[in-house]
Amino acid sequence: MKKPIIIIASVIGIILLIILGIFIYIKVTYLSQDEIKQIIIDDTGVNSRDIYFENIDLETEKNTYEVEFYYNNIEYEYKIDAKNGRVIYNNFKLNTVQNNNSNNQNTNTNNQTNNQNNNQNTQTITIDKAKEIALQNANINTNNVNFIEAKQDHDNGRLIYDIEFIYNHIEYNYEIDAKSGEILSYDQDHH
Repeated sequence: MKKPIIIIASVIGIILLIILGIFIYIKVTYLSQDEIKQIIIDDTGVNSRDIYFENIDLETEKNTYEVEFYYNNIEYEYKIDAKNGRVIYNNFKLNTVQNNNSNNQNTNTNNQTNNQNNNQNTQTITIDKAKEIALQNANINTNNVNFIEAKQDHDNGRLIYDIEFIYNHIEYNYEIDAKSGEILSYDQDHH
């Protein structure tokens, strides 16, 4: 009876050692996801809080990371060598956008006003402003509210805020456009 138990324990031990070996190999061989994020932040030259990372996938057979992220509600892709951090491919064109805005601002006063308005439209509202919009819509005072969730998210490529709170035994759920502050959807559930 002891032989089958010893054999099973040995097989389990070998499997665990193999899994541990693979894990150590990946940790030692490949850059971490945080290192990949930093490479992209450094390469794009934008502030880290302005980037939302959607997917960071390690493709071990290609030794690459395939990364999808959003900046100003536009999705971009990067392929990065998983071992040395070299950027293999990207479709991020921040310099072109900045140069076009600079050229447009220098043409005349009307274009300057239009560009300023356009730049304001690409900025996002704060999460506190999104909370305020939801509370105003629900006609609720902030003192008696228990926020369950307040986070930035993406819905079909659109940057939104998911706001959930409880007031007077009613749960409120809001989706608010992060650029315009428009309420995209809301509902209430009694607890």
